[in-house]
Amino acid sequence: MKAIACTQLLRFPWINGTNIFTKVQKFRGELKKSDGIYVKAELHAWKFVSGRGRISASHVSRQRRCEIFRETLEFITNLEEVRLFNASFPRSQELEAFQYLVTRVDRTMRKWNSRALLICDSGNEGTLRKLVRKMRRYNPIPSQYGSWENGRITKNFPLTHIVEDPFSHRSEDSYFIQLVDFCAYALLRRENPTIKSQQCRINQAFMALKPILVLEASRKDPLGIIRPTP
Repeated sequence: MKAIACTQLLRFPWINGTNIFTKVQKFRGELKKSDGIYVKAELHAWKFVSGRGRISASHVSRQRRCEIFRETLEFITNLEEVRLFNASFPRSQELEAFQYLVTRVDRTMRKWNSRALLICDSGNEGTLRKLVRKMRRYNPIPSQYGSWENGRITKNFPLTHIVEDPFSHRSEDSYFIQLVDFCAYALLRRENPTIKSQQCRINQAFMALKPILVLEASRKDPLGIIRPTP
């Protein structure tokens, strides 16, 4: 089966940012008390679920890790006013997925009369920065109906509501990026399930996020998942 690249963005209202961070810290503290999981340990989704990585002084079974994975998704849905954008593309179209996702975030921010900051995992900063700067001037998007009103296949939608260039942050230093990674992995396993993910129902975990999905991000998908244009 074709590999799938999944990307999410979480929207946190400016006024509640500190409150949300405090809740995330508390959640990590509770995991330390219940399962001994280090507060500063990076929770990388696929490693976490597969049982890899030293996250605690004591053994945390794979079954328990899967339970914690689902509990984390439920925790995310209970963070006030958090909204989730999703994109699912072939791995070879990773940059195209990012372009579509950022475009949809920008247009949604325009509709909500708001602005967005892009905070991305480190490792591809230069490429993403150049792409976003280009999208501020030229961002051709194909019509879902085959052509736009002028008969052309694509239409320019330059970014107007994305603040600054994308910021990069190492995932091991960011609780928020780790939460987004859990969301992305949940979508990946829904789109591309494995035998092991089915055994512990990780392939069904994405539906826990339904209350916070931005359904209007894609009219063609019942869950609002952005997909490549055929």
